[in-house]
Amino acid sequence: MPQTRAVRGVPGLIAILCGMTRSRLLLIPALLACAVASANPACERTLAPPPSAGAPQRILFVGNSFLHGHAPPVLHYNQAGVTDLNGSGLGGVPALFQRLAAAAGLQVDVSTELVSGQTLRFHLTQKAALIGSRPWDVVVLQEYSTLDPQRPGDATAFVAAAAGLQQLVHGANPSARVYLLQTWARADQVYRTPGGRWAGRTLEDMQADLRAAYAQAAAAAPCIAGVLPVGDAALSAVQAGVADRNPYDGIDAGKASLWGTDHYHFGAWGSYLESLVIFGRLTGRDPASVGLAVGRELGLSDTHIQAAQAVAVRQLGQAVNGPASPAAPTRP
Repeated sequence: MPQTRAVRGVPGLIAILCGMTRSRLLLIPALLACAVASANPACERTLAPPPSAGAPQRILFVGNSFLHGHAPPVLHYNQAGVTDLNGSGLGGVPALFQRLAAAAGLQVDVSTELVSGQTLRFHLTQKAALIGSRPWDVVVLQEYSTLDPQRPGDATAFVAAAAGLQQLVHGANPSARVYLLQTWARADQVYRTPGGRWAGRTLEDMQADLRAAYAQAAAAAPCIAGVLPVGDAALSAVQAGVADRNPYDGIDAGKASLWGTDHYHFGAWGSYLESLVIFGRLTGRDPASVGLAVGRELGLSDTHIQAAQAVAVRQLGQAVNGPASPAAPTRP
């Protein structure tokens, strides 16, 4: 009988992924789904908030500049409050989240593995040793802003890499919760990228493509706990008239500026909104209950701070009061 070469753990999986052609990557999500379901028959999907006392919850953020930020004040914000596994000295949105959690009296130990301009496939193939080095309690994965740098809108490699990363994480801690951080529609792609996939279309069109891709990736990997709807929150802010829709024709009076000066990354207000959505989803707490001081440190007005909090609450459908006594994380 012909022999089948066994895939020995995550290193074997990564070796195979690195050597595969794009057409074969199409088969990976289904194969990984079967493998992960067998290895983790009871995946953890329920909310596991950080504890208010005792050992902190170990949280890792994996992604690129859509998490670490593009410019001050976000880029190096509270960098001492997080552990940068790459030693880049970045703070960003994970550091904003850490400050929000601390303000809520929650115990978190936040680490980051962030590389500007990279995809999740890069992190799976090049940073697996760092990501798999510790038994994380929660891991947040963020994909490249157009899903695929060479083929904007194509989710094939994203779906495969998300599945591989969550298997890597669960190999170190089967009880870990793995989330996908949904990114946002880019003004530059819609308004100033001639011939691009979303040129001449709307923010809604680009966000619909991103939403579908993140839902596909979550469905293809049965042990992903959910999607953090940051992009949907940003679009909601635009549609509600809270944030300006088109920065190329100026920012309307009284509205928040969602993107930074490159009209691509979030500016300070957008990053603040991003951190609130993450905080509310990972902790189960009301995003409007904390964050005034953090928003002011970013140079935001109280009016814009409260507007971001209201958008996050509406997006998450958040209860006013979170759990009074969150349970401590499970240790492997």
